[in-house]
Amino acid sequence: MSLRHRIVVAIALVLVLGAGLGLALAGLQARHWLRGELVSAQVSGELAVNRAFSDLKRSAAPAEDLRSLVATFDGNRHLQAWLLGPDGRVIATSRLEPAEAPPAWFSALLRQDIAPVCLTSPSGNGAAVELRPVYTNDTAAVWPEFLDLALVLTLSCLAGAVLVWAVVGRALRPLRVVGRVLPRIGAGDYAARAPEQGPPELIGLARGVNEMAERLAAMRTRNRALEAQILSLQDEERADIARDLHDEIGPHLFAANVDVGMIPSLAISGRTEAVLEQVRSAQAAIAYMQRLVRDILGRLRPTQLVELGLSAAVLDLTRFWGARRPEVRFDTHLLEDDGDLPEAVQETAYRLVQESLSNAVRHAAPTAIAVSIVRIADNLQVEVRNNGARALAATPGFGLTGMTERAAAAGGTLSAGPAEEGGWRVYATLPLVAHARGRAA
Repeated sequence: MSLRHRIVVAIALVLVLGAGLGLALAGLQARHWLRGELVSAQVSGELAVNRAFSDLKRSAAPAEDLRSLVATFDGNRHLQAWLLGPDGRVIATSRLEPAEAPPAWFSALLRQDIAPVCLTSPSGNGAAVELRPVYTNDTAAVWPEFLDLALVLTLSCLAGAVLVWAVVGRALRPLRVVGRVLPRIGAGDYAARAPEQGPPELIGLARGVNEMAERLAAMRTRNRALEAQILSLQDEERADIARDLHDEIGPHLFAANVDVGMIPSLAISGRTEAVLEQVRSAQAAIAYMQRLVRDILGRLRPTQLVELGLSAAVLDLTRFWGARRPEVRFDTHLLEDDGDLPEAVQETAYRLVQESLSNAVRHAAPTAIAVSIVRIADNLQVEVRNNGARALAATPGFGLTGMTERAAAAGGTLSAGPAEEGGWRVYATLPLVAHARGRAA
C-alpha cells in the first residue's frame, strides 16, 4: 500500500471512529431523553388517574366511569391505560396512536426498563387502572432524526476523506518525483534533478538529492581525470623504462655478448690476458645493467622501504633531496622501531612523504623542511612541513588529490593547507588496528 493510501486510510478510520462515537453519544442522549419523556408522562398520568379516583367516590356508575377514564388515554403517545378486573383480567385498554415502527435493533437500543404503575380503584369493586409506558411512538419520532445525523456524519466522513486524498496527493507529489529521480541517479544519470517544491521537509529532501547528484557528478569527473592522469603517467613510465632498456641495457647487452663471443677464439689462441680483459669488460657491462635494473625496480616499488624499513627509507629520501638541494635544511623526527608496522601502512606513509617532499622542493622554494612520523595510540601520524611560499605550495594538482585518495584507501585522512607559523603543512592519520587485524586474519 502506498504512503498516500496509508495516510488516507488512517485518517478515514479516525473519521469513521469519530462518526461512530458521535452516533453512540446521540443514541445515549436519545435514550436519556426518552426515559425522561416516559417517566414524566407516567407521573402526569398517575396524577390524572388519582384526581379521577377522587371523583369516582361520588359516582353512581363507577364501572362506566372507569371505562371513560381509560378512554381519556386514547391517542396518548407515551402511555397506554389498562383497566383490570379483580382477577387481573383485562377489561378495557386505551387505543394507541398509530405510528410506523422503527427497526427492531433501534427500538431495542432505546428501550427502557420502566415498570408500569398500577392504581387500585377506590370504588371497592377490586378494579385497577395500570399505566404502561409506550416506546413505539417516541422511538419512531427519534428514528428520522437519527438517520439525518448518520447521513450528515457519513457525508462529512466522505468529504473529509476526499479532501485528505487531494491534499495528501498534492503534498506528496514532489516525493513521487524524487522517487523517480533516485533510480536515474543510481543508474549513473547524475544530470537528473528533483524540483525543489512542496512542503519544507520535501524541499530539503529534494535539495539533498540534488546536492548528492552534483557531488557524484563531480566525483565522476574527478575520477575520469585521475584515470586519464594515471594512464598518462603509466604511458610515460613505460616509455621511460623502454628508453632505458633500449638506450642503456641494449648496448651493454650487445657489448657483453661480443665480449663473451670473443673469449673462445682468444682461449684457443692462448691469449690469456686478452681473455681476462674480455671477461672483465663483460662483468662491467653486466654490473652496469644490474644497477640500471635495480633503479628501474626502485621506480616501480621503493626498494629502500623493503630493505631498510620506513624510517630508514624516509631518511634516504631526505638525503636524496638534500644532495640536490643543499640550501634546504631537512629535520626529521621518525620512529626508532617500525618493524611491527603493517607493510601497507609503511608504503602509504612513504608515498605521502615522497610526494610531499617532491612538491615542496619543486614548487614552494623552501629553506627548511621538517618530516615527522609518530605513533599515537592505534594511529600513525605523518606530517611534512616547509617554510616555502604558500601560494606555490597551494597550487592544485593531481599530487594532492592522489595523496588524499591514497590515505583514504588506507582508512585514514589527509589534510593540507597553510601552517599557522607560515609555510605549508601536510598532515595524515593512518589507522594501524584495521591493518593489523587483516594481517592476523
